[in-house]
Amino acid sequence: MPAPDAARSRALVVIAAAVVVILAAGVLSIIGIRKLSHNSDVDNERTQVAAAAGQLAVDFTSIDYTKLQTEFAETATHATPDFAKKYLATVRTFAPLYRKGKVVQTTSVDVTGIQSMTPTTAVVLVALKGTATNTATPNGSQQLFRMQIDLAKVGKTWLASNVQPL
Repeated sequence: MPAPDAARSRALVVIAAAVVVILAAGVLSIIGIRKLSHNSDVDNERTQVAAAAGQLAVDFTSIDYTKLQTEFAETATHATPDFAKKYLATVRTFAPLYRKGKVVQTTSVDVTGIQSMTPTTAVVLVALKGTATNTATPNGSQQLFRMQIDLAKVGKTWLASNVQPL
């Protein structure tokens, strides 16, 4: 029979080992939870980026000749200041043509894909489909669009910093 001191020493070693194992499991659990939380945050941010780019693509390609100034001004609020100026200058040159042709174009996002992304910038490719009516095609014609939308995060909002047709 072992001496009481030896039994007590073994018991303390077993308890100490159990405490170490429990602490290690706790630390690993916390690390795992943080990693999952980070991955979830990244996935949420990617979802926000794709949604913002898709909505911007729709805004840039949808036109109603009766509401041009309102639509242009609203779309410009979702752009960086430099890009908003370029955008407004460009669309204002086309406004007389849209009015004369009574252009109404509606679009919807077919697919988006994030080409690259950092915490403050993103490049998103967007494919859209739409229908356009005008004085030449009053019954409408189908339209397909592809574009690259560059985004910049300002505060907590993703804004268009450039748009390129593809």
